[in-house]
Amino acid sequence: MGLLASMLIASGLGLSPGDAPAEPPPTPPSAPSSPAPFAPLGGAAATGLLLLAVRRRGGPDAMADEPAGPGDALGLEPPDDAIIVFVPGHGQGPGESVFRDLLEMMEIDPESAYFFDYRWAGGQLDQSDASRDVSIDFAAPALNAYIAGLAALDRPIYLVGFSKGGATVAEVIADWDDGEPGAAGSVTGAALLDPPMASGTHGWWQSVGRHFGAMPDDGGYDPEICNIFAGGCRDRRDHLGEAAGVEVVVIKNPKTPLTNFGDHPDGLRVYDAPDDGPGIGGQILRNPFDLPGRISEAHESVLHNPDVARCLVDEMSHPGSCSLDPPPPQYGPPPVEPPMWRSVV
Repeated sequence: MGLLASMLIASGLGLSPGDAPAEPPPTPPSAPSSPAPFAPLGGAAATGLLLLAVRRRGGPDAMADEPAGPGDALGLEPPDDAIIVFVPGHGQGPGESVFRDLLEMMEIDPESAYFFDYRWAGGQLDQSDASRDVSIDFAAPALNAYIAGLAALDRPIYLVGFSKGGATVAEVIADWDDGEPGAAGSVTGAALLDPPMASGTHGWWQSVGRHFGAMPDDGGYDPEICNIFAGGCRDRRDHLGEAAGVEVVVIKNPKTPLTNFGDHPDGLRVYDAPDDGPGIGGQILRNPFDLPGRISEAHESVLHNPDVARCLVDEMSHPGSCSLDPPPPQYGPPPVEPPMWRSVV
């Protein structure tokens, strides 16, 4: 990976899935104009986050001025009583813009779509800055509190996270699996779209890449957790959501394995959603100087793919019914995880 990584570092490929929209849609009046910095959940801090949770990040007219994209309605029928919480990725702006095409293709009622805002975890005034700066350690507790507030509406909740947002959702669900408090009982399922959740050297690049511009940012996500008293380490992606009762599905573009992960965690349903562009090898042969742009394009493709929209709606109504193809069997030994990259508890 040395030569390829060097090319990417030299090219300055950002960790964000793409440039933020030049003119993002205005923040709806109901959104907090100056979010409070994150604090340990409890007392006034927890109350404030829960109040934020029941405030919609958008509304029926939130996307009224957005131009029509490729996401034409597909005639799908998502559950009309479900709340769908969308979590954007690194460096992205308002979720209403990030997930616009998916919302259109899935025919989501705007009143059912809610969008997590990283400012609730970091206190920044700009959404893009917050999504870039906030680590998983702060984003996951804030998302957990947000979901807890929405649970008070007594409606089923489905989570959709893209890129770093997918890693954030995975971290919250893994905490629920480990017995951490939260509203897991209200969450019926979750979809992680092209999440940077790799292990080993690959995962290390995704955690430090933002400093060099070489990989999509995972916010410091680490799938390995070690307990010296339990005698070993385990992969928190294995059987993700099983203990918490949350049905988890991962949808990734296999043409850019740098932006997601290539191994096969046990008990985790993973599907491939390739786009029409070349893979990394094909792009290098075609035009190596445009490799960063191709990686970014392929990474974002899951947000504009009608097959992904169809899979999400099918999973919401009937878990296990996604029609996408699973990745091919993995051959060879699993990646070695150097101890220096592991989280020790």
